[in-house]
Amino acid sequence: MKKISVKGVLAALLACAMLAGCSSTPSNSSSQSSTPDSKPESSSSEVSGESSEASNSGAKDGVVFDEQGHFVKYDPPITLSTNVIVSSSDSFHEDCDIQNNGWTQWMEEKLGIKWEMKYISPDSESNTQKLDLAFASDDLPDVISGASVGQITKYAQAGKMTALDEYIDQAPAIVRYYVDDAVRLTQGAFFAPFTVNGKVYAMPMGNESIEVATSNFLRTDILKELNLEIPESISDLDALFAAYHEKYPQGRAIAMDKGMGGIDVVASAYGASKDSWVEKDGSLEYSYIQPEMKQTLAKMAEYYQKGYIDPEFIVKDGEKLNEDVINGNVLIYNGPWWCIATPMTPMWNNLPEATTVGAPFIKGDDSTCTVTRNTWWTNNRAITAKCENPEAVFYLFGDNLDSYNRNVQQLRDTLKEEYDYEFKYPVTEVLEATNADQVAKDHPNIGQPIQLYLYEYPEELEGCGYMNDFYTLPNFWLGFSGKFVSVANLDFETMTEALKTGDESVMTPYAKSMYTEWNATQPNMLKTFAGIYDYWAELLDGKDGILQVNKFAGATTPTMTEKGAYLDKMREETFAQIIMGTKPVDSFDEYVENWYANGGTEITQEVNDWYASSK
Repeated sequence: MKKISVKGVLAALLACAMLAGCSSTPSNSSSQSSTPDSKPESSSSEVSGESSEASNSGAKDGVVFDEQGHFVKYDPPITLSTNVIVSSSDSFHEDCDIQNNGWTQWMEEKLGIKWEMKYISPDSESNTQKLDLAFASDDLPDVISGASVGQITKYAQAGKMTALDEYIDQAPAIVRYYVDDAVRLTQGAFFAPFTVNGKVYAMPMGNESIEVATSNFLRTDILKELNLEIPESISDLDALFAAYHEKYPQGRAIAMDKGMGGIDVVASAYGASKDSWVEKDGSLEYSYIQPEMKQTLAKMAEYYQKGYIDPEFIVKDGEKLNEDVINGNVLIYNGPWWCIATPMTPMWNNLPEATTVGAPFIKGDDSTCTVTRNTWWTNNRAITAKCENPEAVFYLFGDNLDSYNRNVQQLRDTLKEEYDYEFKYPVTEVLEATNADQVAKDHPNIGQPIQLYLYEYPEELEGCGYMNDFYTLPNFWLGFSGKFVSVANLDFETMTEALKTGDESVMTPYAKSMYTEWNATQPNMLKTFAGIYDYWAELLDGKDGILQVNKFAGATTPTMTEKGAYLDKMREETFAQIIMGTKPVDSFDEYVENWYANGGTEITQEVNDWYASSK
């Protein structure tokens, strides 16, 4: 099944857009300076509101730290240049832009970091082109954003990038926790795309771990009708499909379109993986040509022959498939978690009696169950060799992580216990926007009205996520940015906790926004998501070793570029023919031979060359 894009549907709920405001704020107060390695003697329970001159006594290279060892500011201020993407959907307050807004003013005045926008792009394609032009003319900015894996590799090999390993080791404790946790949960693959000759050259922007999740959305009202339980094994699935087909002979047991995503329902039971590279005997092999995929296709062919799959799936697109789901003609639908928006919400609205659960992945009768996913990051940021203050990016990252997550008690406890880290920012009441009604009235068609919201936080408490005139979502900080990868991200984690306990005070600001919007749209969204979250939280923590990470995270290889489209077409045709029965299952063996003969051998070598160099 083709993965259905519902980003437009979720725009009001999930988009993390660049947000801005314009009012200035006074200079930040500071306490006595110390080295960044200073251990806190007592809890930093509040940020001082008293105005005082920042002292450089004992400060390192003009960097001021407070008595707990938190970064305070640069004195004198420094300037960092960067590149940014400002899309048509990004909104700014009147007389503001990406260079001059409440956020950039706050950083300059409070932290002593001034940002210079080297160039601005409207989209990622333009950004990619401008980066290469800047590289060719030796005019890259200090901090680069949005470079491809291939670009980072090329720039690093040319000596234009700063290796980050040393700076990561010396970073604020909260940054080291961000890195340690991401590396653990990605099974060591977090930095793999940006590792060149054993050195790390870019910081991935961590994303919700849940973003790699797909679920088998299963109609539990039909299960109840059939007096059956949620299937666990492939034999359970066989029995369920047989009972469903007997009662609903025109229904579709598995949602399937020409993208053949329905294969995922069965693949886990045979340990098969889609479009990834798995390690066998120390080297990487392509998942689509493994014996496990042949077993998966054999089972899909059986289901097709029995009438469990739409006989016209090969000419059906995602939109048509969604219609089947919305009309109640599908039992199980495999897709990303955000399918709670589409097609699930229209289905719930159309069929009020319908109930849905994100069912666990199907196991083999021998308990085999494997799911392989790419490492989870949305973008990356890197520091070029020309940057005179690379450590500043880490100090800012730490300040932002601390501020944005200030209300997450679980994180505060973990960092205190495991890293001896006391938060710089205190727990802070989350305020409602003061102008939400006026913004809605003045901008009825704007995609992200929260970009224009205003708040009234005390000036001494302002920081990332708690700004009075700039909505600082963590994926859009200047410099390094990202969300904690920890178990489906703290936004989602606290939202799920609030649903279970009824205590809405535990939520991060963004979680509270999602919680409100989802409940207002369709209460089943939150209920279904919470189940998906719980299951994936277990997988991410390593339960039963089900979740595996795609071992290849490098740039597209030369032979992939040259022959990848042909190989993909050959695979799609062969798999469809096997499922539909126009070719025997054993034709898979011929496909494997042809794959190797038509570029697969070279691709395998290129992938393994990258694998060796990334260690």
